[in-house]
Amino acid sequence: MPTGAILPASRRSLLVGLGGAGLLAACGREQKASTGGGDAVQSNRWAKTFTISQRDGFKVVDFRARMVEWGGAAQGQVQSRKVVLAPKGGPEPILTGDLANASVIRTPVERIAVNYAPQEAMVVELGVADRLVAVGGVKSFDDGIRERVRNGELLQVGYSWHSSPILETVVASRPDVFVMTQMDSDHSAHLDRVLQMGVPVMPFFMAAEPDYMGQVEYIRLMGLLTGKEAEAEAFITRVANRVDQLKKAAATRPKRSVLHAWWTGGDVWMVTTRNGDAQMLKDAGATVVLEQPDDERYDSTVRLGTERLLTDARDAEFWIARDPISNAYRDRRVLEQFKAFREGRVYAMDGLVKREVDSYGLWNIGPIRPDLMLADYVKMIHPDLVREPFTYLTLDHRTGAA
Repeated sequence: MPTGAILPASRRSLLVGLGGAGLLAACGREQKASTGGGDAVQSNRWAKTFTISQRDGFKVVDFRARMVEWGGAAQGQVQSRKVVLAPKGGPEPILTGDLANASVIRTPVERIAVNYAPQEAMVVELGVADRLVAVGGVKSFDDGIRERVRNGELLQVGYSWHSSPILETVVASRPDVFVMTQMDSDHSAHLDRVLQMGVPVMPFFMAAEPDYMGQVEYIRLMGLLTGKEAEAEAFITRVANRVDQLKKAAATRPKRSVLHAWWTGGDVWMVTTRNGDAQMLKDAGATVVLEQPDDERYDSTVRLGTERLLTDARDAEFWIARDPISNAYRDRRVLEQFKAFREGRVYAMDGLVKREVDSYGLWNIGPIRPDLMLADYVKMIHPDLVREPFTYLTLDHRTGAA
């Protein structure tokens, strides 16, 4: 998770003293019959944090996810939520049994609030950006959405990167659904509070997906919410096909060693070692330097010191040394000891940025378009396999510069 790419709103509120029990009953629509049986479960190809099942004319989305600290381990309990999607104008869903605590969203929704930049990318892809009523803030990558925020047409509920939502703003936007991304286990209480205030919530746990393609499948949920299921499935298919093409092309070539480590200050580097981020490098034909076994209980990156890099990573053929906001490392005496630096193969993720508005395609579009980053990785390692120009990667002319 980036630190500093998207800033939280300046104030937050918990709005205490609201009649929680009554609001919960309203949100649950006071159901009192049984659920019926016989779920037909729709399988995801990659996503592990949610399933979709068909039940008596309704769709049930069942979430189970674990929040993992950036660069660290899982925090708190496994998050477990159920959401029932019920067509507008149809019968009320019956909420008993395992659905007793489920929330209900009437579909298709016409008014959408979001707190995570990739959700904005989703509604743009599905052609329903005009249904937004609130977003995280003024750092939208989409120029049209950002202008609507600046004009006051869209409210600002705070970005999920570092903060819980501004509850009174969520309510004031009067959404049919608040698509709320959780980046911290502590935000679960705020999700409950939004529900208590009578706002339907669809939780998103994209960052908890262990496979980089798992995040792409979250657009399926946005499609279900907006009545754009066919468009969502077509989008997933296009991205998946391009990923498969790139993987097959890379598999025909010898592997090359890649170090993915960016400097955070002092003697500390964030190093990609496992899980989805490392898998993408491997799918591009890389041997991941400092690789560790995959483990969903931990983030894909670990903090390591310069001495460890010098000991075990100095012979890496390629080095991705910066993301769009990390500082460049300047000590040439250290850098000269790395093969990738000496041979001019140090890269930075400096592409697709709008620095004047502090917005970055890597974190806005990137989660639902992993094919773009995978293409960059393949092009870096085997330039002749990808004709398109780099999207994110550029040769790094700052690291080691005087």
